[in-house]
Amino acid sequence: MRIILIILLHVTLYAQSYNFEEIKFVNAVGTDFTKSGNIEIKKDKTTITYTKPSFKKIVKTDHNISIESSSGDVFNLKGQALYYTDLFIGIMTRLGDFNELKTNRDFTIEKEKNIYYLSFKGDIANQIEKVEVKTDKSKVISFKMFMPNEDTVEIIKK
Repeated sequence: MRIILIILLHVTLYAQSYNFEEIKFVNAVGTDFTKSGNIEIKKDKTTITYTKPSFKKIVKTDHNISIESSSGDVFNLKGQALYYTDLFIGIMTRLGDFNELKTNRDFTIEKEKNIYYLSFKGDIANQIEKVEVKTDKSKVISFKMFMPNEDTVEIIKK
């Protein structure tokens, strides 16, 4: 019985999962694109599974990212695609966790009521101008990233 309790405690300490809706505004075409899915964050692996409008699974382990399409084909990312996808998954992981907002050194924070305004430092600052993170009672409920080309990506936890 102790072993089961230790395993459950270990999984809870290193695993986080939530359903989300992703709303991407693409300025070049003036249109929103909406996807629904789930993100599961474990100590050594992050899995993002999109379920609507179509299935896609993105799995990040160490320095590898693979994408599985609805047809079952799997391919591994390389080059810039790997770099930017890894960047996005890392940001999504950190912004979804309230404790990361308080302790992360990759961005500066300003707070106004239940909204945190983040400005990134380093290489990320060239890709994301700012982020707005909405919270409720020490829990992140959504975050919106603003890009230099006026695109936005909003993640709303369900």
